[in-house]
Amino acid sequence: MGVVRNFFDGLSNALTGAGTRGDPRQANLYSFIPLSQVDIENAYRGSGLMRKIIDIPAEDTVREWREWKGDAKDLSALWAEEKRLGIPQKVKRAEILRGLGGGALILGLPGDPALPANVGAMGLGKLEYIHVVSRYHLTAEGQWVDNPTDPLFGGPRMWMLNTGSGQVRVHPSRVICFTADDVPGLINGSAEDVFWGESRVQRVLSAVQDCDTARSSFAALIHKAQRTRVGIPNLSEQLAEPTGEADLSKRVATFALGESLFNATIYDAGAGKDSGNPGEQIDDVQYTFTGMKDVMEAFGLWAAAISDIPATRLLGRAAEGMNASGESQQKDWNKQIRARQTLVTGPCLDKLDQFLIPSALGKTDQSVWYEFPPLDLPDEKTVAETFRTTMEAAEKLQLTGAIPDVAFNKGLQSTITEAGWMPALEGALEEIPEEERFGGEPEPVDTSVETLPLAANDSFARIFADATPRPLYVRRDLKPASAKALIAWAKSNGFTTTLEASDMHVTVLYSRDPVDPMKMGETWGNEDDGGLTVKPGGPRALERFGEGAVVLQFASWSLTSRHADMVRAGASHDYEEYLPHITISYAAPEGLDLEAIKPFTGELAFGPEIFEPLDLDWKSKIEEA
Repeated sequence: MGVVRNFFDGLSNALTGAGTRGDPRQANLYSFIPLSQVDIENAYRGSGLMRKIIDIPAEDTVREWREWKGDAKDLSALWAEEKRLGIPQKVKRAEILRGLGGGALILGLPGDPALPANVGAMGLGKLEYIHVVSRYHLTAEGQWVDNPTDPLFGGPRMWMLNTGSGQVRVHPSRVICFTADDVPGLINGSAEDVFWGESRVQRVLSAVQDCDTARSSFAALIHKAQRTRVGIPNLSEQLAEPTGEADLSKRVATFALGESLFNATIYDAGAGKDSGNPGEQIDDVQYTFTGMKDVMEAFGLWAAAISDIPATRLLGRAAEGMNASGESQQKDWNKQIRARQTLVTGPCLDKLDQFLIPSALGKTDQSVWYEFPPLDLPDEKTVAETFRTTMEAAEKLQLTGAIPDVAFNKGLQSTITEAGWMPALEGALEEIPEEERFGGEPEPVDTSVETLPLAANDSFARIFADATPRPLYVRRDLKPASAKALIAWAKSNGFTTTLEASDMHVTVLYSRDPVDPMKMGETWGNEDDGGLTVKPGGPRALERFGEGAVVLQFASWSLTSRHADMVRAGASHDYEEYLPHITISYAAPEGLDLEAIKPFTGELAFGPEIFEPLDLDWKSKIEEA
């Protein structure tokens, strides 16, 4: 049978004691000194940094408050009830008390305060008041409930509210507790401490004290930045003379005046520099505080880290690092606040709402709810971009026909009003009967060729009335004013001839493959006449295409997207890439240096889309002037 041996895996050092019983690190033990009610209040009121650490989370939690959802009339009543009771302000106060160790909302409900609250007895205005108290205003009557099957488990059977005139018994159902940070509970503590949790002051006190001490210590040294030192020769001998003390007092009085005015210090200079005629020795001493800012910032950053608040928010300092803007820190902080709203503040508001809603509406209504809005409001440019993108996506979604018109209109109107893009829209829509507001199935119409609404040209409506797949050509003609301006520019830059104004256009689709024109969807243009305008400026270029054609290329997201949609719907394209362009001439002079010509930068206004059967012999019909 073998011998059992013990093996120890670790580093030991006989000189330093590391890994042995003499390890100096064994002397490092953490201790916990609980703060009293007085300690917490003194820290909060005595330190500006501590106050910010407690106030900032509370302020940001309720800063944008909450948005009620539901019927407009109900929302107005709920907002009015919250304003009457001052709920946002009182929740903020309760959140501050949460950081200090705990607080509570005392609800003014019908009936005896010592009896359980009755939601069924609630009616309009029955929530009379809401008071905010700290945990130190509430004490438990009797033993804390420790039966896990009891709904009041972990809390008191009854609260005693301490007032200036005595105590009032309040049932727990009438009290909404904003408890502080959870305590581990590994050591048997009092039920009260476990219930209320631990003040945030306890966690950050050491870091805040270090920061405040560094600041005050350096501030105390500022008056020593420059000091005058006055040395009196043979000071001791002078004091030994019978009249020496009196004479010195008179002289020192003069120096004292200098000290108060000039920050001077008096000391014994010995025999003096010139023993034959000793006089005062006056020196100027300057102190430097190199690194003071770095030390103070280091303590401030440590306080920010312990409080878990970004330094950009707590200390008001700019973000550091390459290309640092503080945006990532703000996003992380917003996530923390949203977590607090969802996990901590939200449950307290849910308890309150079971009494607030019937007090505002006269009944319990499950069709109203609330959401916490974004903490950072987007700028006007972002809002405009979001609106444009949403509307373009909605337009494409509608073209699929996957959603019935009435349902689509309801959803789109709701999206616009809830996003706040058109504030007066909701009120205006409510004045319209529902069958008109949301639309419905259109009345049957005669679909014969004679009664079809004509497109941009009569031939399209008649040729494509049967929607038979065939090769397709789609273009937009350049409007006369833009065509005239483009021709004038071309002639002034060496073009001897150009296409006629009526022939200038941009090709949207050139599909040799047969397609059903009715599956090409609607135009992306949003002008009243179906047109599309490319604003002045932007990317422009002159290029030679094919057999002598000189074209003006330009950028247009609308044209490129429209072309891509039609290709996805089954159309073909002869080239790998679609490049919006207008052909200027097929007979440009051979020596014309396009690179030396500045491209036309004026407005390009196009008419509506024109659908035609593809004409492969189109080039023979082109004439230039």
